[in-house]
Amino acid sequence: MCGRFSLATPIDDVATMFEAEPLSDLTPFQPSWNIAPQAHVPVITQHGVNGEDGVPRHLRSMKWGLRPSWAKPSHQEPINARLESIHEKPMFRSSFQRRRCVVPADGWYEWMTTPQGKVPWYHHRPDGRCSLLAGIWDTWTTEGATVESFALLTRSANADCEPVHHRMPVLVEQDELQAWLAEGEVPPSSKPGTVERYVVSRKVNRTGEDHQGLIKPIPTLF
Repeated sequence: MCGRFSLATPIDDVATMFEAEPLSDLTPFQPSWNIAPQAHVPVITQHGVNGEDGVPRHLRSMKWGLRPSWAKPSHQEPINARLESIHEKPMFRSSFQRRRCVVPADGWYEWMTTPQGKVPWYHHRPDGRCSLLAGIWDTWTTEGATVESFALLTRSANADCEPVHHRMPVLVEQDELQAWLAEGEVPPSSKPGTVERYVVSRKVNRTGEDHQGLIKPIPTLF
């Protein structure tokens, strides 16, 4: 699973990199090294607010934690969706069919269970570029309020990630982006060598901590 991630790359650079219309000035985003569930973050989609196809690729701000259009607000809105069962779950099925997205991230955190407790590891691309994490989203509306929200897709971990955690985000390469957004073509499992990782401070466990030092490697016996 993925429970925290970072995005400090300037958001206009992200838009240029992935040929997307930029984020609205009405929904600015500040760099963050500790994005947690319920945060509003930029996502890239080619679907309109009602799931319409054929909308130009663009960035929108959405809340992390999926709230389907038919659901009641909850403190347990899912932040991840298992790829293997996404076709079967009413919570996710419609969004997978009509409202796909990717979430740009400089990297993400996973926790390894050890005799000394859970240890956070930071995962990122070897080339330092943004990763694209596959997601699904939905629009929830009530009188006077609209919430767009998303969940990240996860799959079995590849050889790079499996020693830390048995699940990982579904990663979308740039040449797979159009097929995923427009057609729902799921990228294959990431090849070994796609992800690098290292141990970071447990300070990332505290949502109030948000600074570049969170992704600094620390000495470890692992």
